Amino acid sequence: MKTVNSIIMRLLGVLLLAAAVLKGWQLLAEPVANKDIWTYRPLLVLMVEFELALGIWLLSGLFKKAAWLAALLCFSAFSIITLYKGLTGAESCGCFGTVHVNPWITLLAIDVPAVILLALFRRPRSEKLLAWPSLTHFATTAALGVIVLAVTTPIMLLNEPAPVTSSYEVLEPETWVGKKLPILEHIDIADLLKEGLWLVLFYHYDCPDCARAIRVYENIAREVSGNEGFVQIAFVEVPPYGQGPVSPDSPCVLGRLANVKEWFLTTPAVALLEDGRTKRAWEGQAPPLETIIESIALGENRTDPLGGATGIGGRNF
Repeated sequence: MKTVNSIIMRLLGVLLLAAAVLKGWQLLAEPVANKDIWTYRPLLVLMVEFELALGIWLLSGLFKKAAWLAALLCFSAFSIITLYKGLTGAESCGCFGTVHVNPWITLLAIDVPAVILLALFRRPRSEKLLAWPSLTHFATTAALGVIVLAVTTPIMLLNEPAPVTSSYEVLEPETWVGKKLPILEHIDIADLLKEGLWLVLFYHYDCPDCARAIRVYENIAREVSGNEGFVQIAFVEVPPYGQGPVSPDSPCVLGRLANVKEWFLTTPAVALLEDGRTKRAWEGQAPPLETIIESIALGENRTDPLGGATGIGGRNF
């Protein structure tokens, strides 16, 4: 029982270190949205450091019963988080940085099995929670942990990637207002959007909130069909492309953002354009009809990232 438990602990330690390294590399190589708890950079840095510390602890063999309990609680929490991401339609669990793994695969192949194995092969009840190891072993492990955390934390905090490079670009709709749409030249229906009043919905094919917004906007487009005085609606797909939620007989104009670089955008994102200039923008939520009409009527030249209290939620990047 003890031997099996030790093997499980070490395997989980290696897994945690691998996950921490991959997430840390992503933080150094790619920007994050900082729009919610899942993309808040300081929290992501804290998560990397937590996984590094726990991974080192599990591999060290120190305080085995306490380490077993910490691992059980940790992977139980991971299971809950991964389940939530799976239920909300997240593309990736976010556990392994740029290596995208479906949340359901992570939940069923890693998190839940880890919890079950830890529960089955637990430490003996008679074992002390904090059985003190040799001083040398403790001092060596503690020194290693302190050095690793002291080096990696400032590196990740002080080396945030640039928002725009030749290979990727972070799109921030709140900065578009009052200006010509900066990515217009990369949209294949740019010639249409340069003239008249347009409501442009940017979406990812695998974004559940985008799918809901598209259905709502298609219904609006059908209701106002033939009304030349109302805003025209366009859907612009953000790469990577896929089989999206747009209806085959959609009354809206369809376009794509060119796959010339990686675009980071919280979708659904919506821009109200007049002759190619952004009058108003929403990110992470699609505004309801009432908000759209109000924006057109008042000619507001500002951004409301919430899109009204009844907006439709979104997907990060």
